[in-house]
Parts: sequence; C-alpha cells; structure tokens
Amino acid sequence: MGHLISKLGGNFRGEPGELFEDGGLSEGARQLLDDVFKDMDCSKIVDYHTHVVGRGTEGTHCSVHYSMFNGINFLQRIKARIFLSASGGTITDMDSAFTQRLKALIQNSCRHPAEQFQTPVHGRNLLLAFDHVYDKDNELQENQSSIYTPNDYVMDIAEEHPEHFLAACSVHPFRSDMEAELKRCHAKGVRIVKWLPNVMGFSPADKQCDAFYDVVKELDMAILCHVGDEHSLTAGVLDNDNGNPLHLQKALDRGVKVIMAHCATEGHYRHPESNESVPGIEIFLYLMDMEKYKSVLFGDISAITAWRRAKHIQTLIEREDIHNRLVFGSDYPVPAISIVTSTKLLAWYGLISWQDSGYLNEIYSYNPLLYDIAVKRRMKSPSTNRGFADCIFQEHPLLPPCGEPTSPPC
Repeated sequence: MGHLISKLGGNFRGEPGELFEDGGLSEGARQLLDDVFKDMDCSKIVDYHTHVVGRGTEGTHCSVHYSMFNGINFLQRIKARIFLSASGGTITDMDSAFTQRLKALIQNSCRHPAEQFQTPVHGRNLLLAFDHVYDKDNELQENQSSIYTPNDYVMDIAEEHPEHFLAACSVHPFRSDMEAELKRCHAKGVRIVKWLPNVMGFSPADKQCDAFYDVVKELDMAILCHVGDEHSLTAGVLDNDNGNPLHLQKALDRGVKVIMAHCATEGHYRHPESNESVPGIEIFLYLMDMEKYKSVLFGDISAITAWRRAKHIQTLIEREDIHNRLVFGSDYPVPAISIVTSTKLLAWYGLISWQDSGYLNEIYSYNPLLYDIAVKRRMKSPSTNRGFADCIFQEHPLLPPCGEPTSPPC
C-alpha cells in the first residue's frame, strides 16, 4: 500500500537540494530550466496561492476533519495519506514537516541560468490561512470544517521567514468578530483574505456578506476566492453552487478587489444571458470582459494543469488581453500530488512537447514547486505558439501584498 500511495502522492526521486547535483537532472531538463527562466528576475516571483495545513499536534492549533485520519470513510483516509506523501509529512509531525518541506522547495525553486544554477534565487509564497465553518447565526461549526489553519499561524511563519513567505488571513463573513479580526490582521500587514465558499458553508452573494465587503474595501484589502467546483476538501460541508463566479458580483460592485482562484476551470453554471449551463471559465471570462470590473477583478492560474482543468489552458493562454489581470499561483500541495498532474495529458493537448514532458517529470521528481512554475512558463498554445505573459509570474502592480510594485504591468 505504501508504494502505491507514493506513486499517487509524492512520486519523488530525491530532495530539492539534490536537483542540480551530479546524477540529478539530465542536460535536457537543465536546458529547459535555462530557457524557462531566461531574462526573468526570480526574486520578483510571487506565488499567490500556497496552502499550509496541519493537525495541531505541535501546538499550531491547526486541524483537519476527524474522518481524514480516524474515521470509517476509507476514501477520506486514502486521500489524507496521499496528501501526506505529497507534502513530506507524517501523521505525528505533519505541521512542522509541512513547513520545513515548503521552505526547502522554495529555496530551490528558481536558479538563475547566468550563474549556471549555482546560486539559488527565489521569490516569495503567499501562505493561506483557512477559517472554520460558521452558520448564519454566527455559531462555529467545527465538525463541518474540512481544515482549519489559524491566521496567527501563517502570520507567525511569514514574520519568522519574510524572505520566503507572505501571509493571507482567512475570515468567515458570518463571524460575529469578523470586523475586529480583519482589522487585527490588517494591522499586522496582511492585505489578502482567503475564501473557499464551497467548503466554508456560505454564498458570497448572501446579504450577510455585505458588511464584510464594506470592511475589506475600507481597509483596501483583496479577496482571493476559489471559484468553480471543489473536489479536494470534501470531508466537511460541501456545496459547489457556492463556487459560482457570479456570486462575487456583489463584492465587485462595491469596488472590492477579487482574485478568482483557478479562473473557474472546473464546474458548470447557468450563463446570465443565455440561461444555458456552460463551463465555469465562460462565466469567469464573461465577468473579466465587463468594463466596470477591469480594475477590480483578477484571476490566478493555480492548479490549472490538474487533469480536470487542463482542457481550458489553451483558452486562458490565447486570451492575451487579460494576461495583465492574471497572477501566478501553485495551489501547493496540489502540484506535488502525482495523480493530479499529468504532463502526458498536457502533451496530448499540444501544450508542451512529448520530450518536454519527460524533462518536466524529472524536475517534478525533485521539486514540484519548481515544476509548477516551469510547466506554466513552458506551455504554449498549439494554435499561436505563444504562452503566458512574463508579467503573470511577477508581483502584480495593482494587487497587495507586495507593497510598492517594482514590476511593470503587461
């Protein structure tokens, strides 16, 4: 069983630091990285979508749903073991092992080709907190929460390692103390709020969100919100209708900046004009094309190489007119889960060559974070032979949390 879990989860060959040692990457894989990072300032890379997860066994106050380790649901327990394999943790040291592994990946996630891969150069990853479920009466529903990652936990990690990490808080809009908590996190330098409504038990269109939006707008924060279906976190409450991108119009109409995670590349929803059921990405693009949202609506390209989403990559690449409103995200640990990502599928779609598929698999086997940025910079539309714009992979000039932007817009 352990061998199978490794094949499905973290199908790794070596440690991140061994990537460029003798016996590590082939010459072809090294050349691919040379091409991928040519003329790129790796220190400006920002990964806007990096999860942190734990069980709270080491005083972190993190938690995961009981069914993932102790319940009778076999599927949930298998998913948990695959996740642990991909993230480098064990049941007893999940919290510390997760963050130590993440640091090692980031430290070896970008090496400047001009220095022959000798000196690591890296950007920063935005660590996402994840709030509990609350009901409409402001009551905590802990048993319905798939995971919980406290705001203080990610803020402490980011404060301890500012060269690697930034922090995003997560505040459920139905919390009675939501305004105080948003302001507390803002005072500590946090500028982005993470939501996953599908598993947090609310619709962003609910009128109880109005006050939340007003506070976020007042503080000039942004909401990073999952849109589309959710399949990873299913142990607690799950309602995929809450992932409809249209539900966020209430926030956008109030002038709140919203980053729609994954560009709604999973799920189907009724189009507001035709009333036909269409892929979620069509709703995302419908909103992106609205003139009134062009200064407040953004998307991230996290997890788009996952097999359920990959069929929409060509569309996003060819929509070059919106590249200046897209940002890079990995959705780590998703790109570390072998079963989720298939370079063969990307080659079959014509987004990469079959030869590159092998080289990228080599990179993954040492460093899935490096793999994720490499594959997204390597992919090209088979129709135009053009890829994602360079600016997507740098800090965005119109978004927090990077302070004064140093990267030019697309």
